[in-house]
Amino acid sequence: MKPTQLTTIRALLEHALNRVKGNCSAYGLEFPTRGYPAYETAPNDHWVAGFWPGMLWLAYHATQDSELRMQAEALLPSFAERLKKRVDLSHDLGFLYTLSARAAWLLTGNRQARDLGLRAARELGQRFNPRGNYIQAWGEIGQEPEAGRMIIDCMMNLPLLYWASDETGDSGYREMARRHAASTRRYLVRQDGGTYHTFFIDPQNGQPIGGKTCQGCADESLWSRGQAWAIYGFALTAQWLEDANFLAAAQKTADRFLIESPVDSTPLWDLRLPADAPQNLDSSAGAIAACGLLRLAQITGSDDYRQKAETLVKTLSTECLETEPGRQGLLKYGAQHVPEGIADDYLIYGDYFFLEALLTLTGQAPDFWGPAKQ
Repeated sequence: MKPTQLTTIRALLEHALNRVKGNCSAYGLEFPTRGYPAYETAPNDHWVAGFWPGMLWLAYHATQDSELRMQAEALLPSFAERLKKRVDLSHDLGFLYTLSARAAWLLTGNRQARDLGLRAARELGQRFNPRGNYIQAWGEIGQEPEAGRMIIDCMMNLPLLYWASDETGDSGYREMARRHAASTRRYLVRQDGGTYHTFFIDPQNGQPIGGKTCQGCADESLWSRGQAWAIYGFALTAQWLEDANFLAAAQKTADRFLIESPVDSTPLWDLRLPADAPQNLDSSAGAIAACGLLRLAQITGSDDYRQKAETLVKTLSTECLETEPGRQGLLKYGAQHVPEGIADDYLIYGDYFFLEALLTLTGQAPDFWGPAKQ
């Protein structure tokens, strides 16, 4: 791991913005997913498709470069087509349409984008199971074996519902999100602040069944990216609902992450690995956790959270930053799915959250996730 010469946050941001600009025309109407030394691309049929337009909107906000805006806008029709054709609609509608449709509405006032985001929120609401108070993560609604699965990542999809509630005046969206967040806090957050990746609830009677991993090392281990989703997701729910219980959950999961993965090292893909398990890093977990810590700093006014986030960003820049000319990614050593042998890649969501963290630290980030500023 070669240390970078980019030692300041502003220098890192300039590097990241230049790389986004350099990639602006590289993918056409497709979407980078993962890969090394170049990104693989795919049509708009994968859960990560929102992160590239999200990066374009972040970079456009920081630079006001019209080329970035035009490229982001050129991708919007594929999100409308995806809803129309019902292509792989899951709980990740929040990731997909917060960073494409809501972002476009926020930065440009595009009412078609607003309406697209609201249609996506309606689809996401259809996945809510009122018997178990959870949003079904994967699969066709109500169909086994996925009917009872909720997952920690979904905390980051809830902002689409909170936003839709504010936009439409329909409190039902907010209530579904609140109830899902309460179930997540109850069932997926362990007593010590660690989290399960997924949890099954009986979809018929709403009774808990138990935790199960998908991308972690074991059911009772601690998948690092899931822990990072929990920090950021609970902090966002606390902000939207102004609820101290969810703030406490965000802080509890943050404390556990920091205990098991100090900010002066890049997180491993799972924070409770046996010695004979693969020891891959996951830079994306570090980037997401940094954004979660920055959101906690915003809510609580804590300099400690902000300092830890900044240290973690600098650690990622020292250990994982891609600086080779002609390369596309920002962060190396992303671990998408180690149990399936997918590791040591660029991950588009890791790059998105790294850019968001840099912009937040320099006071230039638009807020695609939180409540609209009054």
